[in-house]
Amino acid sequence: MKHQNGDAPDRLLVIIGGSGTGKSTLARTLQARWLPAQWLHFSADTLLHCLPQMVVDSANQRNDWSSIDRPLLRSSTHACLHALLDAGHRVIFDCVVMSERAARDLVVSLRVCGPYVVRLTCSWDETRQRTFSRGDRTLEEAERGFQTAGEHLLADCDVDTTGRGPAEVADDVIAAIAQRPRAMAWRENLARYPIEP
Repeated sequence: MKHQNGDAPDRLLVIIGGSGTGKSTLARTLQARWLPAQWLHFSADTLLHCLPQMVVDSANQRNDWSSIDRPLLRSSTHACLHALLDAGHRVIFDCVVMSERAARDLVVSLRVCGPYVVRLTCSWDETRQRTFSRGDRTLEEAERGFQTAGEHLLADCDVDTTGRGPAEVADDVIAAIAQRPRAMAWRENLARYPIEP
């Protein structure tokens, strides 16, 4: 399916949700759907995997993040995202937002970007099954994301991915954007997390 006006946001789509909800899969599916327009898929994992493999394995497989400066990783991710947008790229950015601090940091960083926000959810049974199948995250991390990832930001579009394939989920997102192309939720997120003096 080729890119047509109205089925994609202007330059930035943010996908939020816990681990295992299908954020990366949706991003890749939308990239293919929106061709010939070229959208980059970017996330904090992009930078995480620049670290030594031993550090990444400790974080992902043992849930030991003690050797990673998470606020620095988050701010660096946001800086890279801004660099991509400033260079003229269209970006699909996926992230797990599990705290008010992380939500505030994202909103403050993207305050002038006005992204369209999609939130993915999934049942705990399927999230657990996907986590076991992937084998690159701990069940503890997946459970924390399941419990907290949807609490801190409002979204323009909510999609439950339980029992659904990526094409069907992408159809729902594209239809939602076509019906409501303006990123309205971001205004409410800005009001919720005002810039502190």
